[in-house]
Amino acid sequence: MHTPILHHYNESPYAEKARLMLGHKGLTWRSVKVPRVAPKPDLVALTGGYRKVPVLQVGADIYCDTRLIAEVLDTLQPEPSLRARAGHFDEIVANWVDTLLFGRAVGYTFGALADLLPDALLEDRAALRGAPLEREALKRALPLATQELHSHIAWLDTALRGNSPFVNGETPGNGDFTLYATLWFLANGRFDFSRHPAVQAWMTRMIGIGHGHREDISAEEALVEAAAALPARLPNATGEQGSADATGLILGQVVQVTPEQLGHGTSVTGELVSLQPQRLTLRLHSERCGELHVHFPRTGYRLKAAQGTPAA
Repeated sequence: MHTPILHHYNESPYAEKARLMLGHKGLTWRSVKVPRVAPKPDLVALTGGYRKVPVLQVGADIYCDTRLIAEVLDTLQPEPSLRARAGHFDEIVANWVDTLLFGRAVGYTFGALADLLPDALLEDRAALRGAPLEREALKRALPLATQELHSHIAWLDTALRGNSPFVNGETPGNGDFTLYATLWFLANGRFDFSRHPAVQAWMTRMIGIGHGHREDISAEEALVEAAAALPARLPNATGEQGSADATGLILGQVVQVTPEQLGHGTSVTGELVSLQPQRLTLRLHSERCGELHVHFPRTGYRLKAAQGTPAA
């Protein structure tokens, strides 16, 4: 059994989500710091081109996106579970945060900190979104972003005044951790939560979870571990024996995977070796790491046929 390795950097809100989920599980984990901006040669040696964080490594299996990382952590340590509890809107909240609230939080935080952000960071994020990020435009958008966020967070404050301590009921789930990551990012951007006491109390409960047992290692140590390992056996997958799923793609085909949000320059091309309702897996061969399986969630990622031969 490989101790999980989280590739991340301190300022990333979704990395904070992963760190807190590891703490919730009480897991021992290893930490590899990734540069905040490109180039990220050690990370892409593992992912085949995906350079967003966090990325979870378990031996030669590489898991991208915190939605999938949550599922993997539930497999490694089933209790306490991150899964949605009956009667709660945990996954709906997580999707709302990912698709709506997070973008507004980024707009607010970048506007509030516009004069402090390094040029390299703005250039890097502009490359990811495929559109420029200008300091003055970010600052002009700040008043409206602030107003909209107070409206959204007021809705949350009302919802969190119930009897349950978490969005997911008695124990936190993916919705709680996804929401916390975005509000943590807003707090770092100096957002004023004083009008929203129930949200503040909930955030205090979430902060109390902590990050678990962390050990810092180098990127080279992580890559050496991947090179010495083999990917885990895959579960039964759609597309076996040449049959296609709704995408029209089949196992063994060379495909390209790209994030739907902030996906410019982060596509991964490889052999499709697993296609399930909730996740997909590509087989890659890295010069530094050998054979790897890189896993993505189905939601939030575009999958299409690619030209060329399999990466393995």
